[in-house]
Amino acid sequence: MQARDELITMLKHFDLDDIDANLYVGLLQIGPLSVGNLAAKLDIERGKAYRSLEKLRSLGLITTTMTNPIICKPVEPQEGLTNIIQRKENEFITMQKLAAKLSDDLRDVTRKHQPMEAATVSVVQGRHNIYSRIGKLFSESESVVYMITTGKDLIRMYHTSIPEKIRICKANGGQIRIVTDADEPDTLSLVNKLGASEIRIGKLPSKSRMIVEEGKHLIMSGGINESMDMNDDGDSVLDSNSIEMVENMYSLCEHLWKKSKSAEPMKKLAK
Repeated sequence: MQARDELITMLKHFDLDDIDANLYVGLLQIGPLSVGNLAAKLDIERGKAYRSLEKLRSLGLITTTMTNPIICKPVEPQEGLTNIIQRKENEFITMQKLAAKLSDDLRDVTRKHQPMEAATVSVVQGRHNIYSRIGKLFSESESVVYMITTGKDLIRMYHTSIPEKIRICKANGGQIRIVTDADEPDTLSLVNKLGASEIRIGKLPSKSRMIVEEGKHLIMSGGINESMDMNDDGDSVLDSNSIEMVENMYSLCEHLWKKSKSAEPMKKLAK
C-alpha cells in the first residue's frame, strides 16, 4: 500500500494542494461524510474544508448530495483523475490554437531593438519550468549533450515530455549522454526508458544536475531536493549560453564520462 505522504505528493501533479489532497484521500479511506465530520476527523478548519471541497467538486473528484447536511462522496480514482487530465488536455488545445495569433499580436507591440550578442545568464525557478527548459534544449540540439544528474532526478524526468524531446534530438543527429549515480536495476530500468544515446554510472561531484550542450548551452543547479514533488518551487537552475562557462562545464562532463562505467550490464539485470 502506498504511503499516505507519497499519495499526497503525487496528487499535487493534478493541481491539488495539501488540504485538497488530504480531503480526497480521507474521503477514499473513510467513505462519504458531511463536511463538518470530515473536517473534524482530518483536523482541518471548517472554512478551509468547504473551499477545498468546492474545488474538488469542480475538478470532478467528489460529488455532493442535496441533503442537509451535505454529504461528500469521493469519485472513483481512475474516473476522477481522468476528469482532470481531460480538462488539462482541453486547456492545452486552447493554448495551442491561441498561440500563433497571440505571438503575432505580441510581436506587433514589441519595441524594436538591436539584437544583443552578449552572453546571457538567467535563473529558472520551479521543477516544471526546469524540465521544460531542459526539454527545449534537447529538442533544439543537433550535437552532443551531457546530462549529469541523480537517479531520482532522471526518474522524475521520465514522467515529463523529456523522453520525447530526447527522441527529437537523436532524430536531428544529436546525442544525449547520461552519467548518473544510480546503479539499482529498477531505477536503471526507468532511466533506460528515457531513450538516451548512452548511459553510464559514475560518482557525481555533488547531488546536483548539469546539462551541457557542446559549444552552446548550459543548465546547472546546486543541490537537488530528492523528493518526487514535481511542484517543488525551491528547485532552481542557472541557464546560460556563456561560451566560457559552457566550455568549462563541458570539459568536466567529458572527464566524468571517461571516469564512469557503462550501464549496459546493470540494464540487462533490470530487464
